[in-house]
Amino acid sequence: LAQALSRKRTKAAGELEKRLERELKDLRMEHARVRIAVEQETGADGPQLTSTGSDRVEFLFSSNLGEAPQPLAKIASGGELSRVMLAMKTVLAEQDRVPVLVFDEVDAGIGGAVSEVVGKRLRELSRHGHQVFCITHLAPIAAQAQRHFSVAKGAKSGRTVTQVEQLDKAGRVEEVARMLGGEKITPTIRSTAAEMLKQK
Repeated sequence: LAQALSRKRTKAAGELEKRLERELKDLRMEHARVRIAVEQETGADGPQLTSTGSDRVEFLFSSNLGEAPQPLAKIASGGELSRVMLAMKTVLAEQDRVPVLVFDEVDAGIGGAVSEVVGKRLRELSRHGHQVFCITHLAPIAAQAQRHFSVAKGAKSGRTVTQVEQLDKAGRVEEVARMLGGEKITPTIRSTAAEMLKQK
C-alpha cells in the first residue's frame, strides 16, 4: 500500500509542479520553478512505514533564472512565500477546506498589472468557501475586496494605539485614492479610484 501511495504521490507531484509554475507565471514570477521531491524514508529493514505511508515530501523552489531549486521553507522571502501560497491555494481551491486564509506581504515587490492579478486571485479564493484576510498597501488589491478596513496607528495618552475602521462606499473611494495618490488627492485620482472599485 505504501509503494502504491508513493507512486500516486510522485505522479501527482509532477502535475502539481506544472500547475503551480503556470500560476506563478500569471503572478509575474516568470522564472519561478517548483520541484516536489517525493522520497521514501528507509531504514535497515526497508521502508519506514507510518500511518501516512513511507514518503518524505519536500517543496523545492527557485525564483531566479539559472538557480537550482532549494527547500522552499529556507530560501523564499516573505513576499515570495505569500505568492507561492496564493498559487497553491488557487490551484487547490476546490479541494482545500481551510476556512480562513491570511495573506500578509503578498504585495511585496510587485505593482501595476501584477497587483491586479493578485487581487483577482484573492477574490476568486473567496468564492470557494474561504474567508480571505489580506493586508495590503496596493490599491488594485484593496479594490478587489468585498469588505475594506482601514488600519491606522497613532498615539493616545502616551501609548501607541491601533484603530481599525470598516469603510463605507465613500470611505473606500477615499482610501483607494489615498493609496494611489498619497497625500494630495486630486479629482482625477478620486475618479480613478471609483473606477477601480466598479471593475471588480
